[in-house]
Amino acid sequence: MKKLKVNENVLALAMFASLFAGWQAMVIVLLFIWAFCEAGNSLQKLTVKVVSVFGAIAVVTLGWSLIVQAVDASMGGLNKFFQMLVSWGVDSSLVLNANKYAFTPIELLMSILESVLNLLLLIVKVKFIFSVLANKNYAGIWPVKGIATKIEEFANNKYYEEDKGKKESKGNFCPKCGEKCEEGAAFCPSCGNKF
Repeated sequence: MKKLKVNENVLALAMFASLFAGWQAMVIVLLFIWAFCEAGNSLQKLTVKVVSVFGAIAVVTLGWSLIVQAVDASMGGLNKFFQMLVSWGVDSSLVLNANKYAFTPIELLMSILESVLNLLLLIVKVKFIFSVLANKNYAGIWPVKGIATKIEEFANNKYYEEDKGKKESKGNFCPKCGEKCEEGAAFCPSCGNKF
């Protein structure tokens, strides 16, 4: 199948727009680009960067969801505990005071923190887009930058470089696929790599 020749900048803008539309839109855009369009090396590198930043944002969002679930479960458990105490005859003002002085402020604090997190993640997306457009290295906000770097390293197989070097140093293994080769062989019997 002949692939479409589309300006890579247009495809990059489509990827940037998908950052704001959600992961489903990003998957559709990336599948369209890789299935139907010619993609050069620069677009491939940009795809890895976009996916790594989006993945990092997803990990941070997942972490926040875990925190919210833990707080909700704790507050729900305490609320049930106080209701149980009231059913045993303890003064009902205990439950009212717990709601007034503990549960309501915690819910308000969680709501404020969620708004701040959403704002920070929006800033991360905008900052990432401007860094790419300005052709500068992305200096993200912790923890998104650290997670994005790890995802990008993984996508570029930097985690496997150490293992690859060990196989190369033994001499009887193909440096490309890692398959064992005969001493003095000119080609790998598995992948055909020339030595």
